[in-house]
Amino acid sequence: MPSRRTLLAGVGIALAGGTTGAALASRPESPSSSPFDWPMAQYDPAGTGYNPDASGPTDDVQVAWEHDSTEWFRGASAPIRLGDTLYAVGNGLVALEVDSGERQFARHGPYTSSAAVARASAYRTETLAVTSTGGVYGLNASGGLDVPGLERGLGSQRWEGPGSGQYRPTSEHAPTTDPIAVDETVYATVPGTNDLVAVDASDGTERWRVTVEDDDIVSASFGRPTVRDGTVYVANWPNRVSAYDREDGTERWQRDLEDQMQLSSPATEEGVVVTSRNGVTLLDSDEGNTIWRRDLEGNAIDGAAAVAEGTVFLSDGNDRFHALDLETGESLWSVPFERETTPVVADGMVYAVEHDAVLVALEADTGEEQFRYEPPEVPLSPPIVGDGRLYAVNRGRIVALAEEP
Repeated sequence: MPSRRTLLAGVGIALAGGTTGAALASRPESPSSSPFDWPMAQYDPAGTGYNPDASGPTDDVQVAWEHDSTEWFRGASAPIRLGDTLYAVGNGLVALEVDSGERQFARHGPYTSSAAVARASAYRTETLAVTSTGGVYGLNASGGLDVPGLERGLGSQRWEGPGSGQYRPTSEHAPTTDPIAVDETVYATVPGTNDLVAVDASDGTERWRVTVEDDDIVSASFGRPTVRDGTVYVANWPNRVSAYDREDGTERWQRDLEDQMQLSSPATEEGVVVTSRNGVTLLDSDEGNTIWRRDLEGNAIDGAAAVAEGTVFLSDGNDRFHALDLETGESLWSVPFERETTPVVADGMVYAVEHDAVLVALEADTGEEQFRYEPPEVPLSPPIVGDGRLYAVNRGRIVALAEEP
């Protein structure tokens, strides 16, 4: 008869990542999905920041619930939603009930980016891909097995993928570049390198890896990757935008633009929207040729654009927030707005965090301000939108905002 130690070791292995039938049978089912899912930062693989099924508050808001998290939690990345569960990352992973903010589990770990939901064939539950300065990680969406007094849990981290091999704490646990997921593949920039990688969501093994910037002296400083129609797009500092085949990483094109500080690359039917320090450019998806360019006289060093219903929404990083026609780049409206931001769009509303401190709601058609919400602490993460609510991470807490009755 096997010893108790042997039996416990077997259980630990199964929980940590085994794929046997017994291990699968012991795992909980995946959270049920809903039309209000927000499965990764900027909503979808294309990075549009727009969920056509979601709606948020349109008038003054109040706090529907707030969750004061664990002592170690410090977050600035946007949360995500899968079914009735909200996931927030900040020096670890916290899972909450969407309706009430009640904690499902908390897992301490070196994670700082937003999570991305990926299907993992080896498991009953989804894998949540995250990054930190130490690399790329795959986490169990169900949290693994609770152990009293241990906030890591058994089986909570499924794998550790490509990385620099060393976790370096950052001030206030500043977010690293968000990964994305399509089906069973995670796409991420590798911290500490100039590389873009595609990994298997079940075990973190590399499907392919490319070096986007060959100059070892230059740190690429990537924007979040995007995927559309079989192509992965990524923008990086100092001035490059690249496109790769999603399946094997074959380079399709690279373009070095005039502007420095390439920031984001939402992929649309009309082309790839590339934000930069000074303005925004629309590139042809197939060849990377410039369709139009707008100099907004900006000074952005962070942030991204959102795209919805033929309109591009972005801050110039200086003193204005803009709505541009996607096909032509023509200005539709602009309003005063401080610093860069990563806006989201839902049901005719644009939500953006100004100066990392104040949530501003604007009408998408006119730019008219509808309300502001100022939390007690900073930073305030980019929000996500659900069934009439907004959800955001606010340093040591997570909040849900609803329209005042």
